[in-house]
Amino acid sequence: MPQVEGVPDWVHLLPAGAVRTMDGRGPYAVKSLQAVAAASLPAGGKLPIDECHAIDRAQPLGMSAPARGWIVELQAREDGLWGRVEWTPTGRQLMEDKAYVGISPAILHTQQGQVLQVLRASLTNTPNLQGLTSLHSENTTMDWRTKLIELLGLDSEADDAAIQAALSAKMGAVQTEHSQNLLQHPAVLALQSQVVDLTGQLQGLQEDGKRTAATAFVDAAIAAGRVGVKPLRDDYIALHMENADRAQKLINAQPAVIGAGLADAVPDQGAKPGDLTATDSMIMSLFGVDEEEYRKGLAASGQQKGNL
Repeated sequence: MPQVEGVPDWVHLLPAGAVRTMDGRGPYAVKSLQAVAAASLPAGGKLPIDECHAIDRAQPLGMSAPARGWIVELQAREDGLWGRVEWTPTGRQLMEDKAYVGISPAILHTQQGQVLQVLRASLTNTPNLQGLTSLHSENTTMDWRTKLIELLGLDSEADDAAIQAALSAKMGAVQTEHSQNLLQHPAVLALQSQVVDLTGQLQGLQEDGKRTAATAFVDAAIAAGRVGVKPLRDDYIALHMENADRAQKLINAQPAVIGAGLADAVPDQGAKPGDLTATDSMIMSLFGVDEEEYRKGLAASGQQKGNL
């Protein structure tokens, strides 16, 4: 912080907006710096500046409490209330010696913490109010808290929690924008393309594996003479690839018609070529298979009984 040589003409008495303290009192609020200035310094008046609050602490005990300067003008600025000081010789010497670092005002406020008036001020090395410019710093020193409130678009009365929440939201927005920009980086796009290709290859391998297993099962069922499977071979393969358990349950429920004994079955008396035998009728009745499906099964197993 740049230091000012010599004696300051103006001292910073109150910050703008919320007034916070080092000892935890408050916070206080300044709704109108102009109103506080008008109430604190009537025309022709002046406010004393003592040392270490001597007027409030030493004077009631009968001890000396001389003024080291007089505030003769108040000015409402963007960063708070400032006072122009006419220093006494002793006060000027104290300023030249840099004996004190700050100013501590005595204020009048309501029970709700609204500042109504500055009564006086005191030279101190332990200033209690936050956000004040020190006695030997340039008056252009920025009040970072006030600046943060302004930059974040918050109300001047915003507390620390509101400032922190606004900062977190702002940082989150910046992080989101950064992430979106990162996703458009050529290297990231190339990696995403590779992931898509690998995913496609993996899905293809899984699909091939399912098809191989389904085809093997369905063809085995056809070889075993499962009725009605061969005409619906592709459908059963597709079903098996989608739901192997269901396909196997449906196929295994079909009767198996194998021609070892059936091919030699003796036709009924007077039967014509291609007619079904009594054994065929028994099998259809036993397994609940209609004639058309039964003939298809026989045809699939090479035991054609006639044309439909």
